[in-house]
Amino acid sequence: MLLSPARLRTMLDTLTRQYGVPGAAIAVWSGGEMKEAAAGVCNIETKVPATPETLFQIGSITKLYTTALCMQLVEEGKLDLDAPVRDVLPDFAVADGEVSAKVTLRHLLNHTSGIDGDFFKDAGRGEDRIAKYVRLLKDVEQVHPLGAMFSYCNAGFVVAGRMIEVAAGKGWDKAVRERIAKPLGTPAFSTLPEQAMRHQTAIGHVGQPGALAVTPIAYLAQSNAPAGSMPMAKARDVISFARMMMNDGVAANGTPILSADSVHRMHLRSVTCPAGMNIDAIGLGSFLWDWNNDGHYEVFGHDGGTIGQAAWLRYHTESETAVALLTNGGNGKGLADEMLAAIFSEAAGIAPPEPPAPAMQGMPDVSRLTGTYGKASGTVEVTLKDGMLVAVHRPAPDFTALQGAYAVALRAVSETLFVGTMPGYTRPATYHFLEADAQGRALYLHTGARAHRRVE
Repeated sequence: MLLSPARLRTMLDTLTRQYGVPGAAIAVWSGGEMKEAAAGVCNIETKVPATPETLFQIGSITKLYTTALCMQLVEEGKLDLDAPVRDVLPDFAVADGEVSAKVTLRHLLNHTSGIDGDFFKDAGRGEDRIAKYVRLLKDVEQVHPLGAMFSYCNAGFVVAGRMIEVAAGKGWDKAVRERIAKPLGTPAFSTLPEQAMRHQTAIGHVGQPGALAVTPIAYLAQSNAPAGSMPMAKARDVISFARMMMNDGVAANGTPILSADSVHRMHLRSVTCPAGMNIDAIGLGSFLWDWNNDGHYEVFGHDGGTIGQAAWLRYHTESETAVALLTNGGNGKGLADEMLAAIFSEAAGIAPPEPPAPAMQGMPDVSRLTGTYGKASGTVEVTLKDGMLVAVHRPAPDFTALQGAYAVALRAVSETLFVGTMPGYTRPATYHFLEADAQGRALYLHTGARAHRRVE
């Protein structure tokens, strides 16, 4: 059986090699049992083997923890999902004055604030770093109007982290350890380097499979931790969080973490994603999927990515199946696609659908699609080359360490949806051209879970 520990180890070892992933750890909860496996190395220079005890950066899976903290404080009457952020942070401001006054915690948690969320300025390492970061947002522009659509927003979760600090009367790091990590029975969960160094840790790797190098940047800015820049965990630690969510907010050790109503709200659709995207809908902090296409969301979780590391969490409450996969470079997405499909097919009788395939005959009106779309992290220039649309991604100066420039050939699924595969990867990304400006051209390009507004 696939889910025997030996088969899981063999599959993970085979696929890490196939997809050029230096090291990986996986934990699976199914049939009332935990299975774990690891493969590869923590660091291609030291060649220390990865094990189930290794801590990897979990990236934006952290957003589930930050949301859970918010929901605890909502239960206690210390935060309100629909009150203005300024009720808690009176000086909060972004470039748009109306958004500054009206944006709510709900907007932050379901990524509908429209604030350009890829603002990764480093506000230092002191205990006031999150407060300092929030003050730096005063000149950050909108990508779209408040509440108009879903566009992934890291900055919003740092603001939510600061609201937690004010409402809880303690720093975000201490709050997440005391209120979530320790009650779950996951003391190795670390939000700071000095905590993680007590354990074996994985380092990220950058570059294409076959030409990887240890990242020159070990971790992203500590001030962005509530969005996922710092936390590290074992795969089984992440499963402990998922088991709590599948058990109406009660940890496996019997400790209540959230009310059943808070869990329901995190799993309840707030906004629908563009059709064909790799996420179907967004709840409060959670990604939602309808894998069996019955009109209901039955799979929940989140993805995470930091500098050279990537992570995936999926859980299916009905079958009580959860998978946490942590990687440190290479084509982790290809590895995740195969592992998740195989495990959930066997354990839950359900599997993620195939990505949309090119289907349109001929070429749509490219005059409304070509142009340059941008946000704080960089631009995407869409041009017609040799009869095919090509998207050229160019990072802003602050983002070159995360991803260099690259081009993707686009193939039409419909008049507004295209797919293309970035170099070194196997799963195609979706490119949605949405709405129209005064000239009838697409106003937004939605790709990588983010809306990019037309700039020329």
